[in-house]
Amino acid sequence: MTVSRRLFVAAAVTTAVAASSSSLVLAASGSIGTAAAAAPEPPYRIPIGPDDSPDEVVTKASQVRPTERQIAWQRLEQTAFLHFGVNTFTGLEWGTGDEDPDVFQPSGLDTDQWARALRDGGFKLAILTVKHHDGFVLYPSRYTKHSVVSSSWQGGKGDVLRSFADSLRRHGIKVGVYISPADENQYLYGVYANGSARSRRTIPTPVAGDDRAGEAAVRSFTLDATDYGAHMLNQLYEVLTEYGPVDEVWFDGAQGRIPPEKVETYDWDSWYAVIRALAPDATVAVRGPDVRWVGNEGGLARENEWSVVPVKDSGNGSIDYALKYDAPDQGSRAALAESRAVAQYVQWWPAECDVSIRPGWFFHEDEQPKSVEQLTDIWFRSVGRNAVLLLNVPPDKRGLLPEADVARLREFRERIGRELPEDLARGARVRGDGRRPSCAVDADPDTAWVCPAPSRGTLTVDLGKAREVDRIRLGEDIRRGQRLERAVIEARTSTGAGWSLVTEVDTVGASRVLTLAAPVRTREWRLRVTGSRGTVRLAEFGLYRSRV
Repeated sequence: MTVSRRLFVAAAVTTAVAASSSSLVLAASGSIGTAAAAAPEPPYRIPIGPDDSPDEVVTKASQVRPTERQIAWQRLEQTAFLHFGVNTFTGLEWGTGDEDPDVFQPSGLDTDQWARALRDGGFKLAILTVKHHDGFVLYPSRYTKHSVVSSSWQGGKGDVLRSFADSLRRHGIKVGVYISPADENQYLYGVYANGSARSRRTIPTPVAGDDRAGEAAVRSFTLDATDYGAHMLNQLYEVLTEYGPVDEVWFDGAQGRIPPEKVETYDWDSWYAVIRALAPDATVAVRGPDVRWVGNEGGLARENEWSVVPVKDSGNGSIDYALKYDAPDQGSRAALAESRAVAQYVQWWPAECDVSIRPGWFFHEDEQPKSVEQLTDIWFRSVGRNAVLLLNVPPDKRGLLPEADVARLREFRERIGRELPEDLARGARVRGDGRRPSCAVDADPDTAWVCPAPSRGTLTVDLGKAREVDRIRLGEDIRRGQRLERAVIEARTSTGAGWSLVTEVDTVGASRVLTLAAPVRTREWRLRVTGSRGTVRLAEFGLYRSRV
């Protein structure tokens, strides 16, 4: 995973053709053809250009809105990754593609154990490496033999994806899949990066003895793709039509360890059109239109993480960061102004923070999980900074999550519960200018206090009696965008006294968690908006006393 991430720097995200204006649209027959006219830009993406003034770009950024998919994804807060495959048994992080499939021999695969551990750890969605860069597939695909069908495990009848999806759903967890764009095995067979031109392809492509032949329910598509692009489309079709609803499709931008002149130009437009058609509710990340990679593998968001960032076209229906992928600032006024020379859009593109619970992405006997303190710090610097945490927990050679990791996940959830126990502001007396101040403390993310004007607004919370507070949680109503640029939080430490500054905050977005250096004991708290790029709608003003 680390190597693939390093190769990810040149390309970032793709825009699904079925979800935005493009040269392709899904036809009623299931084919994809040329659009007669471009559709209006969706609200999650607005065009900008060098002729726009800095203020005009900021205004456009304030008008960008997330899609329902993006809102649902953001509210998950933490999701899981499970790296499992031939690398688990060879000890590699990046396979070679010529592994003997029979090396895949999990002695006690129990995906229910995975699901229980993830549920108890507080995870609501988990992503399986259905195919990593080596090309080995964890389900019986019709389009490759480099898969579980060529292993003697379960007599060649095993299907890890089936077991995974069924177990997650039994335990109330959403299903995600990772299908690596890179494929070392298909390179060895002359399919990946073979220089083939894009041409019209029918998906699914029939194969000898195809068990789908003659089925009235088979839905076909006609799209542009290379030889390998069609291979990927066929595998996407299998996964998205035969394993129940898929809630997230995750890609990276890995190219494979092949000669540089053999680079495969991915058919992102066609891939995403099929995903939107077959799994319309699925989030597409992080090489996708819905979610971006934060820029590191440590699980850490920026101190001020904007969900609206400038982007530029990069071909085949894809877009890229307008600024450097790991730039310390992606969305402030200064960043937006800097990007005008190259950016073509401002887009709602929230950050995902990926990190592994162990040093490697696949299981290795000599590695141990991170401590609870490390995981807690990562949570505060990801979920607490307007991002979603993607934590990898790799199954071992038995096909089980290691006991140490299972215990750590449970301890991690318990620790976050102690960090943010009872919200002392819930249902408290609230007053403020603007509209609906009580909505900031009603625990409903779809209601919000509305400031009276841009860059101005005061909200006061009366706890009824003096209480100690050392954690503050804020959240905007992101359905109406991300607009807060600066606010101060103050406390009245004694009756009749004035207000004292406790802390300040710049960006908030969906979730911002502030840790005070020492507890503050008071009855009344006040938040003052002092900077914004439009009317602020604050959906959460939570006050906590940690029990750590």
